[in-house]
Amino acid sequence: MTLLTVFVGIIAFSSFVLLIGVAALAFSMKRLMDTDIKPLLDKANALMTKVDTKAGTIMDIGEDTARKVSGAVAATTDTVEDAVVSPILGLSSLFAGISKAVEVFRSSRGASAEM
Repeated sequence: MTLLTVFVGIIAFSSFVLLIGVAALAFSMKRLMDTDIKPLLDKANALMTKVDTKAGTIMDIGEDTARKVSGAVAATTDTVEDAVVSPILGLSSLFAGISKAVEVFRSSRGASAEM
């Protein structure tokens, strides 16, 4: 046997040992995945489903609340507008009438003084 044959044999044997080690590692990882990681992933998926459901419920409640608040704000705005704007329009009309009366009075006084 030559030295080259011995080295090739050692390399082949080392490769075989490495292959067995990789296969053992792969089987260990599969077993770990089946026993430890898969149940954790199932729990995580169940938790995410619950969170998704709760988030949807919270969003629905938020939308309903926003609609109700918007309606209440609109109703309050209408009430305030009716309570405040109507008297202001009345006062504005009264002052406009008084101003016009004073203007007519002054112009009629000026016209009578010229005669």
